[in-house]
Amino acid sequence: MNDSVPKSAPDAIHPHDGLDQLVVSSHLHRSVLDALPAQIAVLDQEARLLAVNRAWRAFSAEQGRDDHVWKDSDPRTLAACRWSGEQPDAIALTAARGIEDVIQGRRLCFSIEYPCHTAQRQCWLLMRAFPLQGEQEGAVVTYLDITERRLAEEEARRARDALARVARLDAVGVLASSLVHELLQPLSAAGFYCSAAGQLAKGPSADPRRLLEVIRCIDDQVHRAGDIMERLRAFLRGLKVHRVRVPVDQVLKRALDLVRWFANDRQVRLELIAPGELPEIEGDPVQIEQVLVNLICNAVQAIDMSGCVQREVRIEVVPGLGEIEFIVRDTGPGLPPGRQAAIFDIFESNTEAGLGLGLAISRAIAEDHGGRLWAEPAPTEGAVFHFTLPTAWDEDSNDSNPPV
Repeated sequence: MNDSVPKSAPDAIHPHDGLDQLVVSSHLHRSVLDALPAQIAVLDQEARLLAVNRAWRAFSAEQGRDDHVWKDSDPRTLAACRWSGEQPDAIALTAARGIEDVIQGRRLCFSIEYPCHTAQRQCWLLMRAFPLQGEQEGAVVTYLDITERRLAEEEARRARDALARVARLDAVGVLASSLVHELLQPLSAAGFYCSAAGQLAKGPSADPRRLLEVIRCIDDQVHRAGDIMERLRAFLRGLKVHRVRVPVDQVLKRALDLVRWFANDRQVRLELIAPGELPEIEGDPVQIEQVLVNLICNAVQAIDMSGCVQREVRIEVVPGLGEIEFIVRDTGPGLPPGRQAAIFDIFESNTEAGLGLGLAISRAIAEDHGGRLWAEPAPTEGAVFHFTLPTAWDEDSNDSNPPV
């Protein structure tokens, strides 16, 4: 055999093979990144962009942004949020802090959902940040388009809110007779004071000082009637869900103000057991009040319809770890055997006046707020309903592992 015959190309060893393999590997990594549907950005330890994929570049082009503009921006907010305005907003700054925490090792991961609408379409993104593995410090940030999911959730929420409003109207139908009685008291008192004011304003017995006192009494009674109607108006409002941080005791007070006269009219005593200090919750106060009003009204009606001798509804508030629980106990006839789950079915009702929406909508509201609602028979008599809600998380707390 002639050893001088050159080797075939696949068997040949070239000094540039290592470089070629690096080039092939780099192209492979680029191809893999570009093939992924999610927007991806790779950041260094200073949060500067090292690489982005095709989906990232396409989204930036859709927003009219250029690669060179990125390099002149603040690296802390550059990859944090694909904002569509001229300046990053509070969401972008929150996301930027989350990415920085991941890079610095203060978090194992970070995620946030937010709207990122363009001139062409509405868009929601789910951003996630993970630390780079290996010698290179930095983070990988991904953006997944969750628009279809969010639109479906919004449509379901609108349908649920429409049912919730019908359920509130149903509850007001239950409260109607007591509402008339409650309004008649301040209006009748105001009419009496008006007659007294007329007598004090004329004739030889006119007394301006006492007249002013009577006028103040009239004003108090008119305001009392106005407060009743304002509570009812707020309870019935059909506006878009408005989630805010609100103290638990404030929501509880408003719910009890709505149902107290309903219970008094039926000679049912309401007892509240709650600690002095209660946390805040985050949600729609009117919807949370609706759940409490429905549970208490159901308990009062159960007692009244069954003619129970002991007529008491106890509302107990129990703060827990990361949540708060409302327990509504009554001395009524209790739950039908084996029907603890069925009572939450829509159109399930034990009264002729109800539409059977109350408990079904109440459970939907509880779950939409991250809580739970369930029922169980009381150990001795009556029924017990449990309603839990997560407490609001304070970003300024010292929790080293906050939820993301």
